[in-house]
Amino acid sequence: MSLTPKGKGRQKFLSLAPISSQATPNQIVREEWLDQVAQKFISPSQANRAYYRVLLETLWPPGHGIPGPHIKQDQLRDAIDQFRQGQHQGHTPYKPYVDVFRRLRELQGEEGIKGIGREGQTFQLVSLEVGPKRIPRIKLTDADWTAVLEQYSHQCAVCQRQEPEIRLQQDHKVPRVRGGGNQLDNWQPLCDECNNFKSTACRGCSLACETCCWAFPDRYAPIQLSAVNIQRIRQLSRIQRNSPVLILNQIVDDYFQRRPIDG
Repeated sequence: MSLTPKGKGRQKFLSLAPISSQATPNQIVREEWLDQVAQKFISPSQANRAYYRVLLETLWPPGHGIPGPHIKQDQLRDAIDQFRQGQHQGHTPYKPYVDVFRRLRELQGEEGIKGIGREGQTFQLVSLEVGPKRIPRIKLTDADWTAVLEQYSHQCAVCQRQEPEIRLQQDHKVPRVRGGGNQLDNWQPLCDECNNFKSTACRGCSLACETCCWAFPDRYAPIQLSAVNIQRIRQLSRIQRNSPVLILNQIVDDYFQRRPIDG
């Protein structure tokens, strides 16, 4: 298995490739590769490690080569559901599994399976490339999560909305793929919507996280002006034939020259 250097930003799925009927790189044997990869899973969850194995077995069915067949998302979901139903015990009704795509992301990210391709809801094991592992995602203890929530007044760090209007999620300010750790000061609460927006903004981004408004909204989030003041600045810009940004910064500079901040 070859190792590739860790890139910046979230790892992207590969593009789909022409299907190979039988050939595999370097004559790699399917069962041996699956066993070798599964033995090195780093997820602390035994259930998730089993799901990763099911996903890989589905993406590379017996008798197929690499690149493997095109597999629909519903086929992956059905494979995990069949596995879970076989493990299901008790008298409570079985509930279909909803986190298939998250498990795929973890397989591709934390577990380093870089050869997964995707177009829409179609997936493919394009190559057998395995890259470096990441530190497994953790969940904060109740006490630590309470401390983070209190620091942010139980509000989303970006939009300031509160539960129950929204649901707050535990978010790494600096993503782990960009070197962020699990120390308490690297956590913030984000609502589902802002967390999704941040995830999209981080994908493929190479800018410094330390000056990002998504990572540190308390420092760098855009400051909103009232509609009246925006109109005033734009009107003055037209009169002076100058940039609204320069005018606004000059107004702020003049203000703080007259009223300097102590310390």
